[in-house]
Amino acid sequence: MATTLQVAPVSIRVQWTPARKALALALGFRFFYSFFAAVASSWLRLDPGLIQSNSLTNRLMNRDSHPVLYALLGVWERFDTLWYMQISRHGYDSPAATVFYPLYPGLIRGISFITHSDLAAALTISTGASFFLCWGALRLFELDYSADIALRAVLLWMVWPASFAFFAGYPDSLLCALTIWAIYFARSSRWLPAGALGLLAGCTKAVGCFTALPLLWIAWKKRERSGLIAAVMCVAGVASYQVWLAFNRFPPAAQVYKVFWATSTVAPWTSLGEAIRALARSGDRLLLLNLGVFAVVGVAALMRPVRTEYKIYAIAAMCLFLTKHTQPLLQSTSRYSLTLFAAYPVLSARLNAGLSFACLVLICAVVNLFLFLTFLEWGLVI
Repeated sequence: MATTLQVAPVSIRVQWTPARKALALALGFRFFYSFFAAVASSWLRLDPGLIQSNSLTNRLMNRDSHPVLYALLGVWERFDTLWYMQISRHGYDSPAATVFYPLYPGLIRGISFITHSDLAAALTISTGASFFLCWGALRLFELDYSADIALRAVLLWMVWPASFAFFAGYPDSLLCALTIWAIYFARSSRWLPAGALGLLAGCTKAVGCFTALPLLWIAWKKRERSGLIAAVMCVAGVASYQVWLAFNRFPPAAQVYKVFWATSTVAPWTSLGEAIRALARSGDRLLLLNLGVFAVVGVAALMRPVRTEYKIYAIAAMCLFLTKHTQPLLQSTSRYSLTLFAAYPVLSARLNAGLSFACLVLICAVVNLFLFLTFLEWGLVI
């Protein structure tokens, strides 16, 4: 009797590891923002008065002469991106440039040898950093929350108002990625990579040195002396840059901000008080948005489920943001609030996976796209 051989069907299922989830998020958002900007490029209302408010706009890509290239790259030539590209080409040739820390422009200079474009290099770095940010956030959040909450938290983070900066020519995704991974390695008692990443965070932006605070707390809780060295490394990045500036006889940061950027240094409560009073008088919508986003994220980052080391970091970062007295008030605060990473898993956990969370994501996404469009039209400084 013949024997019939039956072969069971093979089911191929993709295992969605944190790395694969992060890659899908980073590439998905990169494509979306690039597509949105490209489609909008021909419709942007470009006011020469707004454009010329930046001192580095003499050689911007011309939309009429190069419409395709402008749609792909030129739409991203905005504000701080111009300064980072200027530093990557010419170094710190002006005191005004010294408020921008060296790691991001240094990476632009290195990657541009491959891309043959400073702007393409800047966008490549921000995209790669966004992948590592999403990956590190998933790994870190899953230490305290379920995988579903961690994924929702990262999704919320990626659509939060002003989060398009993660994919622009800005160092924010790089800063957050370095901070997140430094804390993750510290919680895993891998102090050398934690300290090294913290040092790089301090070379990215001034707030990066505050990575030392959660590392110190974790080291104290674990009673591990290696954590002290790692924390010192986090501070060394900012300290080394400031020593280099002083050695080259650049003015102090407070003076540079005051003279070149119309920004003074005040007590945190002074900025907050003035913002509240100004809002009561004028009802300025942008000020309301910045203050509202700052309040929501700040409160969420300090809620009871948040670990103590994350609260310490959040308090230090918020105080630093509020010491900058800008005109208009609280300028760029929505973007600064993106560094308060502990807020997003808390909001995701509190709202669960129901309609309330979906509504929050939708509202944030709409506001974020509105801000992005305004940014593309030179109407929003972030």
